[in-house]
Amino acid sequence: MANSRSSGEFKEYATIDTLPDSVDTGYFTNPVSIRVLQTKFKIQKIFFSIRELEADPSEASAASVVTVTLQYRCDGDADWTDYVILGGTALAIGNRFAIEDTGAGVYWRAGVKPDDFTSGQIIFGFDW
Repeated sequence: MANSRSSGEFKEYATIDTLPDSVDTGYFTNPVSIRVLQTKFKIQKIFFSIRELEADPSEASAASVVTVTLQYRCDGDADWTDYVILGGTALAIGNRFAIEDTGAGVYWRAGVKPDDFTSGQIIFGFDW
């Protein structure tokens, strides 16, 4: 299998199971705008999650060594900014939370940078 994206009516995901090819950027989901989803489709909340791809996550999580980065870009920004959770904790496999952001022109994406993949298979991204 190779890294892939999965877009749908209620989701925007990426699956990582190999080292991202790009040295500069890594492998990311397609960007999503919570405000656009709210305005056009009356979506109330958008959720972000990181999950094991394996059927039995209790066994697979020990094998996956992957760090996912959540990023946002505001209107007029030249580049993406890494999201930092209050309290400084890192994102981990098993995280699932709502993103409370309906700012105009704000986009979110998630991905794995080239140095943040060692092994395993995970799926991460947004659903609503």
